[in-house]
Amino acid sequence: MNKPKKNYFFPENEYTRYVIGCFSNEEFVPRMLEEYSNLASDSPQISEFYKQGDWTVIPCPIEKINRGCFLDLAGWLTQENEEAFAIALHPERSYFSRRDALNKFGDTAFVGFDDGNIITWHYPQGLIDDNAYSKVKPEILEFTNIPSECNCKEFLEFIGAGELTAHFKL
Repeated sequence: MNKPKKNYFFPENEYTRYVIGCFSNEEFVPRMLEEYSNLASDSPQISEFYKQGDWTVIPCPIEKINRGCFLDLAGWLTQENEEAFAIALHPERSYFSRRDALNKFGDTAFVGFDDGNIITWHYPQGLIDDNAYSKVKPEILEFTNIPSECNCKEFLEFIGAGELTAHFKL
């Protein structure tokens, strides 16, 4: 008998979500957002972004993009020597995401929650299944590019985006 999966996420309409990156190429974000919106007829139409210091912030409202596409967009923007991160803010349990650098296929990301839980998100499956994740064993984390048991504020500081903590009111 299969045990039901633990639900790590609150309902998506309770989050304020952003994809962030410190991109070196000014043309990268608008080009990649346009390409992402043209992938399929039902692709999310995300085009708004702004600069906050050295960081580019891309709002990802639930009305325009579901959780699977939100996390996938951060993965999509992690190419051409650029890296993007997903940040979903919630009063009780925010989460952040970073593509798994050790996965040679590039089809998974780590998602860390403010309560210390970390899961692996599976991008392709996540486009059609909201349960496209599995629990990460703590001993695996020492070989990854994600700190164990940190909250969104600590993660932003870890990636060098401490200036965004005030912007996001963390």
